[in-house]
Amino acid sequence: MKGTVKWYNARKGYGFITPDDNSDDVFVHATSLKECGLKKLYTGSEITFETDEDKKGKRAKLIKVTKELKPKDEKKDTKKKDTKKKDTKKKDTKKKEEKTKKKVEKTKKKTTNKKKEKPKKKTETKKTKESKKK
Repeated sequence: MKGTVKWYNARKGYGFITPDDNSDDVFVHATSLKECGLKKLYTGSEITFETDEDKKGKRAKLIKVTKELKPKDEKKDTKKKDTKKKDTKKKDTKKKEEKTKKKVEKTKKKTTNKKKEKPKKKTETKKTKESKKK
């Protein structure tokens, strides 16, 4: 059967398809998409599918996209997201590098600032003095 995606919400995980024969809309769930190797559907995309009947009505299965229509806004958003991700990755690596440099500097300072401790002189206690006198 052929149809057009009426709407699909990826966050909610479901949507509806309008069949070409103008019969009632068919429900489509994210699990059906997953089984077909799809992540989401775009409104207005042309698809082929089979239906399955359950308690609530018709449900789409074996979905194949024949003509995909991606919204223009979504293309722009993905580019923005990608650049943001790249920028944050660069910032994160810079921060990590700075932290490691600081740690190295601190350890260098600690090792260079440590004074060579002289061994402590043994102080004689009263008992040892008395024993020497005897």
